[in-house]
This record gives sequence, C-alpha cells and structure tokens, in this order.
Amino acid sequence: MLSRVANNLFWLDRYMERSYGLVKLIITNYNSTLDSGEYSSWNGILKTYMNIESLDDLNEYDDAISIIDFRLFDKINPNTLINIISKARENARGVQEHISKEVWLTSNKFYLHINDKSIHKKFRRLDPIVFLEDLLSYNLMYYSSSDLTQERGNAFGFMNLGKYYERTLQSVDFLSYRLNQLSKEEYLLQESVFWKNLLLSIGGYQIYLKTYKSIFNANNIIELISLNQFFPRSIRYSLSKLSNHVMLLNKYNLKSDNELIFQVKKLENFVSYNSIGSINDQGLEIFLSKIKKRMKLRVSFYIILYHIKIILIL
Repeated sequence: MLSRVANNLFWLDRYMERSYGLVKLIITNYNSTLDSGEYSSWNGILKTYMNIESLDDLNEYDDAISIIDFRLFDKINPNTLINIISKARENARGVQEHISKEVWLTSNKFYLHINDKSIHKKFRRLDPIVFLEDLLSYNLMYYSSSDLTQERGNAFGFMNLGKYYERTLQSVDFLSYRLNQLSKEEYLLQESVFWKNLLLSIGGYQIYLKTYKSIFNANNIIELISLNQFFPRSIRYSLSKLSNHVMLLNKYNLKSDNELIFQVKKLENFVSYNSIGSINDQGLEIFLSKIKKRMKLRVSFYIILYHIKIILIL
C-alpha cells in the first residue's frame, strides 16, 4: 500500500465524518433558532467552523435559510458541505481498488446528489429539516456500506483512523463551542430547550435520558460527551476505537512499532482517569485544549509517520 493510498483512505472517512457533523450541527442550530428566535448563534458557528468572523461579512445572507444555503452550497469556502463531499469522493476515486464497490457507490452517489443542478431549487422549496435529514441518509448509507462490505485489512484500518480522529476533534470542538459560550450564571441554569437541542446535535439525547434519568445538567452533559465509554460520539469512546484500529493495523502488518499506539493510549488514559470533578477543577477549556493539542501535534504526526513505515514494511 502506497503512502498516497493510505492518506486517501484516511481522509475519505475524515471528510465523510466531517460532513455528518456539519449537517447535524445545522439541523440543531436551525431548530434552536425556531425555538428561541435568536439568530446570533449562527455567528459562533460561522466563526468556529467556516473561518468567518461575523454575519456582517456575508451581506447577502441575512436569515437562517440563506445561511444554511451558504453552509451547504458555497463553492468558494472549503468548509461547506459541497466541497467536503467533493473532497471525499475525490479520495475515494483514487483508491477504488482498495475499497468495496458499495463504499465507492455510496460516496459517489452523495457527490452526484449534492452537485445536482436542481438541488438548490429543491432546498428552497422543501422544509429545511426534511431536506437536511435526507442528506444525513447518505452518510448513514455510507457508514452501513463500509461496515458491511469493506474487507478488514489495511484499507479498513486507515479509514477508521480517519473517522475516529475526526470524531474526537469534533467532540472537543462541540464542547468548546457549545458550553464555553455560557457565562457562569447561565452554566447553572436548567434550560430544557437549550440542553435538548445540544444533545440532539451530537446524537446523545436518548442515552442521556437512560443514563442520568434527571433534568438536564451541564456537568452530566460534559461527563457524557467527554468520559462515557459507551456513547459512540464521546471523546473517550472515539480514542478507544482509534487505539483499537492502530493495534489491528499492527496485527495486519506484523508490526512491533508502538509509537502511535503509545501516543493514542496515553491520550486515552489521560481522558479515562479524569472525572467531572477534576475537569471542573482545571477548567473545561484547559482540559479540552490539552486533548486538542495532543491530537494535532502528537497523534497526527505519528499517523503520518505510520503511513511511511507501513510502506517500508510492505
């Protein structure tokens, strides 16, 4: 397997995971603005995820529908859905001999759908939630195809490295954006609509109710998204899956090089041996910044190095 192939597989699933998170975030924020009538929340999303400082920089986008339109279809900003899916499909096309036919077809189908000439008119005609839920179905088809048809081996391993690396960063960014924007006074409030939408945006509403059986509480939500080992989108769960796939790649390639697994396990243990009390003591922002720094500086470096060493072995 060439380094280029490993890199394409890694980024294929990173982009697909990123597209899923983007659509879920848009759905939740749109629902939130309907409930509250407050549109300033789009400012934070545009700044955090689109590198746009303010709605004032987008003179032609002055309501929720036009902002969603921009986040989905703008071809200039690299972080819009149409560009993310185009990059995913480009990576999939370059490694067709390494992925199953179904994985290629589902990624290509999503690309053709989002680039269809009539889709913009369809978006303006339909209810935004119906339209966005339809987009999510393409992500779910891709995940299903990958899980059911992709051969377990190097390709599957690198795809999952990309998926869980991206998911970890998304969960960190999600907590940082959604909870750090609250003041100390607001942090203590039980605002049902806000908490419900927050949990829905990361797919944690049902597991929260089953786990805590209580009114919404900021500490419980932080614990769920950071430390819960059974929630598929928690930081701890994602790091655990990341380390599992590194170990499987070692097994597939008869490798004894443990630099990457050491870095991932070290970060996983850092998260696992924290508690909601210790997170509050050091501050959520500091806790999240440590994870993000280690992910971007250490784990990403050793993933790149791992690509190179796989080639040397094969």
